[in-house]
Amino acid sequence: MYLTLSSYIDLIYIPQFLSGFVYPVVAHSFWSVNGFLSAFAADPLWGVGVIDLAGCGAVHMTGGVAALVMGIILGPRKGRFHDEDGNALDEPASLGPHSVTLMFLGTFGLWFGW
Repeated sequence: MYLTLSSYIDLIYIPQFLSGFVYPVVAHSFWSVNGFLSAFAADPLWGVGVIDLAGCGAVHMTGGVAALVMGIILGPRKGRFHDEDGNALDEPASLGPHSVTLMFLGTFGLWFGW
């Protein structure tokens, strides 16, 4: 399976949108004194606000919501549940094996970054 031009655009623009717009807005609302979710604001949300331990709530909530939205938008993999004409298959098609090398490199990258 080859990446199409729209796949490359998605790989470029969606991360730019998330890191350039979504994360700064969320970080400001949680961690700024002027943010509406901050517990240190003059008028916090519901009179209480949010105290976020080391930023884990804001970061993981934003990533989880972004993943959920993209999963809904993209839908299931093409060719897995429908054929090329869009007709539903009786049983899901099996996918090819994954690259063990890429899985190792991704795991190593996460481990090294952590």
